[in-house]
Amino acid sequence: MMIAERFTKEAREAVKAAVRNAEEVHAAEVGVEHLLLALLDAPVLAGFDLPREELETAFRDYRRKGGLTKADAEALRGLGIDVDQVIDSVEQSLGSGVLRPGPRRRWFGMPLEPAFKKALENSLREARDLGHNYLGNEHIVLALLQGKGIVAEVLTERGVTYAEIRKRAASARAR
Repeated sequence: MMIAERFTKEAREAVKAAVRNAEEVHAAEVGVEHLLLALLDAPVLAGFDLPREELETAFRDYRRKGGLTKADAEALRGLGIDVDQVIDSVEQSLGSGVLRPGPRRRWFGMPLEPAFKKALENSLREARDLGHNYLGNEHIVLALLQGKGIVAEVLTERGVTYAEIRKRAASARAR
């Protein structure tokens, strides 16, 4: 069975919504942050404080910094490097958004980030590891939490942990 055949209707809709989210903000590619924004109303995330505007701001800042997380910026600050100051200087010289990654493989007319593709692959592993014969939003959220980067960082900062989502996914009814 191919990966797409295992997707629930909700998971397919989330992937399509991620593409729309990327298009709406004129992103160069579809990233994992667009996928998370598409999943905010998923039952598996119910009860967590995930304000869309706050997440969008964090994602814009992340993109502006060329993919550096807060942890990355803090580590550099410890070495005496102010990332914001460096980015301001680079953007003054070369133009706004110059540090954003360039386009990659296309899907639905938009290129996909490698992390997006990896999240979908890992979601299939999560479903298999839980003994589920379908791939749902809960498996995608688990895969997003596995990754390094802004999505895992913002989720973890807001109390969304791999252990809690796995517990919720394990108790999800088989479809």
